[in-house]
Amino acid sequence: MKNIKSLIAGLCGVVALTTACSDSDYTEKYDNPAQTTKVTCDRLMTGTLYYGREYTFNAYWRMYTWDNGIIGKYAQTIGFTNANNSMWSAQDSYVGNRWENFYGVLAQFRVLEKTFNELSPEQQKVNLAYRDIAEVFVLDHLAQLLDAFGSVPFHKAGFLGITGDVVNSYPEYDSDVDLYKHILDRLGVLSTELAGVAANTPAVVASALPQQDFLNHGELKRWVKYANALRLRAAVRVATQGDLQAEGKKVVAEVLGKELPASCDATTDWPAGENIVATPDMDGFNYYQNFRDGYKDHSRASQAMLDVLGADDPRLPVMYSKNAAGEYKGLSTHEALDVQETNTSLPEARRVYSRIDSTLFYENKNMLSPIVTVAEVDFLRAEARQRGWASGDAKQAFVDGVWHSTQFYFTQNMNSELVTTGVTSYHASAVPAEADVRAYASKIWDAATDKLDLIVSQKWLNFGFFQPSQAWAEVRRTGYPSGLYFPEDGQAQLFKTVPARVRYPSVEQNNNSKNYQKALEKLNAKDAVNYAYTKLFWAK
Repeated sequence: MKNIKSLIAGLCGVVALTTACSDSDYTEKYDNPAQTTKVTCDRLMTGTLYYGREYTFNAYWRMYTWDNGIIGKYAQTIGFTNANNSMWSAQDSYVGNRWENFYGVLAQFRVLEKTFNELSPEQQKVNLAYRDIAEVFVLDHLAQLLDAFGSVPFHKAGFLGITGDVVNSYPEYDSDVDLYKHILDRLGVLSTELAGVAANTPAVVASALPQQDFLNHGELKRWVKYANALRLRAAVRVATQGDLQAEGKKVVAEVLGKELPASCDATTDWPAGENIVATPDMDGFNYYQNFRDGYKDHSRASQAMLDVLGADDPRLPVMYSKNAAGEYKGLSTHEALDVQETNTSLPEARRVYSRIDSTLFYENKNMLSPIVTVAEVDFLRAEARQRGWASGDAKQAFVDGVWHSTQFYFTQNMNSELVTTGVTSYHASAVPAEADVRAYASKIWDAATDKLDLIVSQKWLNFGFFQPSQAWAEVRRTGYPSGLYFPEDGQAQLFKTVPARVRYPSVEQNNNSKNYQKALEKLNAKDAVNYAYTKLFWAK
């Protein structure tokens, strides 16, 4: 059978593809735990990763329904019209799918936990990598759920498939404060354990892991960096304000001394090096076939993104295409709806708004799906230094971030293979000279009066329409970029202004109503809409 070879790729690495395999090929190789009598930790690890694949890759469903249909509006990383009665609403079925996907991932992991715990101490040593890898992945998605909803069920969730006890299967909600503390603690343990396994990998794991791990292809050191980078992200998120400020600052200082995604070796021939925690759509899932559909209704530029980019930013020409007049113009939340409707109804030959570059994104079958980029780590480091949480030169980290972000976007461009035309090795433009990019970054740093606004705005820009969930979290945590404008939807019945979190889906309200009501009561929220306007504990 063909290999699934999807990696957490190097920023400077353009990953070669092999022949793709279908979901049926996956089933042949990785037994479904519900359909086999032989349940092993390696297969259960793969099952955990596989269940969450659509919210890890930039798959059609994730992009169209969650990223672009909901969160991108809240983050203003995509262009959208100021439509009446729907501007800030989130379709319940789309929200429900994101919710249920996470609990499917968690249910897979619970079986893995149980299987691992029943092994002998000797066998646990052999299988530790599988358990730890799956848990890092679960904690990543748990943090994403917390950032969207706040308090969620976790510690008592996901056990129905093990116990078969329907009556007692409705889990209580854990507070997001407690769960963020859990994430910080566990990622610290997991990164240490995985570093130990990486230094002394059992032979059976070294043989099996590359075939079972379709995110990192068995490279344990990348899982260590993934865990450390996630921990740094979580620590910075809670360190600014809220109940975990002291804990967050302590963890920031600790993680910045550990192994993180590192900068690319400029002396290495292209493509080479390791610089990003990201996953391309390798030979397994064929998500590239749906990239166009994921972006088709959300391809117009956000004016807010263009404003932060600026006319001189080296990333501008590979991120967006010009309009019919040869200018960069995006949909703006300041525009009147009738003006937007007139402009968006015009034919392409008279197009008013710039679009997300098709070569880079929705025509690119090799598009990377970023998880944690090195640019993000650079900006996290820059913010920590600027706030005094860590020692070092904040400007240097910032300049590194702009350079690595530029590398990332140009790598996407140079790695593009057009789906519709079949043209291979299409290189639209070469990566700008590093010295020029660093000079540009240094210039905007020196000119900025509010360094934190600049740092966070550049991080928000780097997330962009690839990672709008992370971009929205930054907006709520810091209030940056400072120029964002969120108009009121006067005709909306429920959401007249942008919410502070996503409303719980009706599937949860109906199926776990008792515990759902308790979650609302803890925040003195009278209903789900009121809850959605309650700030998260780490938000400004």
